[in-house]
Amino acid sequence: MRLAFVVAAALAALPVSARTLVVHPGDSIRAAVARASPGDRIQVLPGTYREGGARDRNAVTVTTANLTIVGVPHPGAPVVLENAGAQQFGFWVSPANSAGAAQDDPEHPPCGLDGTTLRGFSLQGFTLRGFAVHGAHLACVDGFTLSGNTADGNGVYGLFPVVSRHGLITGNTVTNTQTDAGIYVGQSDDVLVTSNHVSGNLLGIEIENSRNCAVVGNTVTGNTQGIFVDILPFLERNTQENTLVAFNEVRDNNRDNTAEEGDILAVVPSGTGILIAGGHATTVLGNDVRGNQFTGVAVASLCFGLALQGQECAGLDIDPDPSGDRIVGNRVTGNGGAKAFLPPPFNDLAADLIWDGSGTDNCWSRNLFATSVPPVLPACK
Repeated sequence: MRLAFVVAAALAALPVSARTLVVHPGDSIRAAVARASPGDRIQVLPGTYREGGARDRNAVTVTTANLTIVGVPHPGAPVVLENAGAQQFGFWVSPANSAGAAQDDPEHPPCGLDGTTLRGFSLQGFTLRGFAVHGAHLACVDGFTLSGNTADGNGVYGLFPVVSRHGLITGNTVTNTQTDAGIYVGQSDDVLVTSNHVSGNLLGIEIENSRNCAVVGNTVTGNTQGIFVDILPFLERNTQENTLVAFNEVRDNNRDNTAEEGDILAVVPSGTGILIAGGHATTVLGNDVRGNQFTGVAVASLCFGLALQGQECAGLDIDPDPSGDRIVGNRVTGNGGAKAFLPPPFNDLAADLIWDGSGTDNCWSRNLFATSVPPVLPACK
């Protein structure tokens, strides 16, 4: 009798087998998410989906752990999640305490302060189109994959994980993001951004206040600014450490600057390839950086940008200067061609390689380049 009770209890404790829920055109992705249990897979067939009401904040909100949502496009028949009217976010993925009205500021999620996490999420095969703020927003997700998606024409960011960790962003195409980054990784740990194509955005790829992240093998063309590794004050995480930027093609990022007035990106000239603004131990390795009209690779203090905005670099909760950065083995040619057309002080800086002289232990070695500011850069030992 006792043995039968133990066996029954053990069987009851076993997880229910994961299901596959199929969403057909005319069905609701929201409804499938509401029915799903942890570990389920939601398969969405080709069609254009407008979820919820025109004034809903999010098209689809996910607070269920270990959910996989897969679009199954066919040639000429994509799976599109489209803004239903005045929606701000396409997919919103977070613990319940940071969803909906609980989340007023996307860069300061409540879960980032109390340590709550949502374990596991995967989004594949979608086109995310026309959302006012973010195509896909992930907050406090531990273990995520964003793969094979297209984010097009979203207002501020295309793909946006924040205060998350153990992530993979791969094989996505992100275009026409107007006021910030196509792909953004903020305040996060151990995220790999690889094999993506980003073009026509204000900023291609950004790694901000994060640790142990890598940007590898991406194609970054036709943006205002290509790749940005930076630190900003007054966020929930106050360090930027150990970023690898390697083997990317960063070419012809000369799009007009459409940053909002007052944003620090508004002071960065169009034609910037790779910019490191503060942070520690960034390695820029083996990249092909060509045809960017202001600079190929620049290393500077956040204080330089703040000064251009008329702000003082005092009272910050971060170290604003770059340190331990290594710029090694890159091809950085044909950059800085707009020197004669740039306003001061940028006209004196335009070059393949730029360093503003700030920070400690920054070095450059084995790069192929023609021009640099200053003319002689510290070599790596």
